[in-house]
Amino acid sequence: MSLGATVRTPDASEMNARRRSSLWLLVFFVVFGFSIAVAISMLAGSQPYGALVAAGAILLMIPTVWLAVKAFPQGLSKLRLLRQNWTWWHPLWFLIFFSILVFRIRDVDAAKANPLDAWAMTRVLPEAFVSLSLIIRLLLKKPNWLKALFTGIPGLMAIYCVICVASSAWSVNASWTAYKSLEFLADVSLLAAIVASADSFLTYQNLLDWTFTFYGLSLVGVWSNLPIWPTEAMDGGRLTGVIPVEASNSVGTSGAVLCIVALCRLWPIYGKAKSQAWYILLLIFGMVSMVLSQTRNAEAAFAIAVLMVVFFNRQLRKIVVISTAVLAPFVTVSLLLSQRMWEKGWELLVSFAERDQSSSALDSLSGRTAWWAYGMEQLSKHPFTGLGAYAAGRFAVLGKLGVGAAAMMHSDWVEVIIGTSFWGLIPFAGALIAAWWFLFRCIRSNAFAPEQRQLALECFALLGMLTIHSFFNDELSWHCPLLYFAILGYAEFIRVQRKRDAVPVAVPEPRTWQLDAEYS
Repeated sequence: MSLGATVRTPDASEMNARRRSSLWLLVFFVVFGFSIAVAISMLAGSQPYGALVAAGAILLMIPTVWLAVKAFPQGLSKLRLLRQNWTWWHPLWFLIFFSILVFRIRDVDAAKANPLDAWAMTRVLPEAFVSLSLIIRLLLKKPNWLKALFTGIPGLMAIYCVICVASSAWSVNASWTAYKSLEFLADVSLLAAIVASADSFLTYQNLLDWTFTFYGLSLVGVWSNLPIWPTEAMDGGRLTGVIPVEASNSVGTSGAVLCIVALCRLWPIYGKAKSQAWYILLLIFGMVSMVLSQTRNAEAAFAIAVLMVVFFNRQLRKIVVISTAVLAPFVTVSLLLSQRMWEKGWELLVSFAERDQSSSALDSLSGRTAWWAYGMEQLSKHPFTGLGAYAAGRFAVLGKLGVGAAAMMHSDWVEVIIGTSFWGLIPFAGALIAAWWFLFRCIRSNAFAPEQRQLALECFALLGMLTIHSFFNDELSWHCPLLYFAILGYAEFIRVQRKRDAVPVAVPEPRTWQLDAEYS
């Protein structure tokens, strides 16, 4: 007796699928091998222990690649979700982001001589298209966003913009102030249009995710510069964007933003975390970028934001308490047994904070205090008007100090007050304080759904980072603070929702918006 066996022959579709899989695997290993070669060539000869550093980097790449393979399909699912939720404001928000990109640096004299050069068109044309689109939508009442522009938190920012426009009458550079102020007003108008068309908190969830995508893309662009221009991309040992130009401070901020978002979504205050591989990869990517940028204020702001998340998250609080209880005895005994270890640790912390700078540079916050002092001196001559929004810092302070290549005062608060005096400072600060208040109330209130409170916690932590950073950089007042505007929009949604509903909110299922996996 013989036993027959049926042998199945793969059909053409299966053979093609196998060929595609093999091709992608080949491409992956080619890229991976090229990355290893670049790492060895860059690190092996750059320092005495460069070969060991390169070897360590290669070993770390093995689990990182494994993590990336797991994260890739999760990232694709989020891309599909974005495509499903695509609506009219997505391309306009992207155009605002594109107009922020800088492709050349020029000093005060060049800006005065030719304010609208060829590169300036990459900023002016997208902004003009956004403004035209908003005007058309206003005429068609899709939506009628004019009321939202002068209501609530967006209304405070609109009042600030009106004051900025008015300051062009006495500005040190009237045309510069007028354009920059109208540009910022157009940005606020786009925010108001999104607020007017929002039907649920999912609109702001999608808006924030779209904004986070920009931060990720900007960091990918910075890292892509590294193998092409290694010297320029590691300017002074700090990770920097070459094309487009992105300062180390911006790189550090972008890395901190991705870290905070990943942390909040890996340990949500409600429910279980989804897409863990994707957010772990995002956390590593943001952390490495932030550390290599050596941006002290971004790192300090990130640490404060983490403390905020821990404060509201019971699971993270438990982890911190247990870790502290376990490690504290070992650290205490080690310090008591070895005084040298304490000194070494302190020296390491000081050297990290100094970042190879002199004590005078550290005391002056890299020259910022001299700028601020001179700016306040100039303001004392015009205490009731200021010297013109967006022009005072660049033309009346930095240009006279001989640092005309710097475009801003590296402090939102100094920038605002020397440009518009207390008239602009009041509504500007009012919008920030209102956002803090309503986000905090949402996190602590049972009147909001868990998904809404989770999103409020993310915004709260991010707003904490931006607020700390705003004292040392222009994060809130300079074209265009997309993340800050998205947070203001959600705070306005909370304000309106609290006013409208006195009972727990039942989140409606919108017809067009799809819920992300983290909130399903």
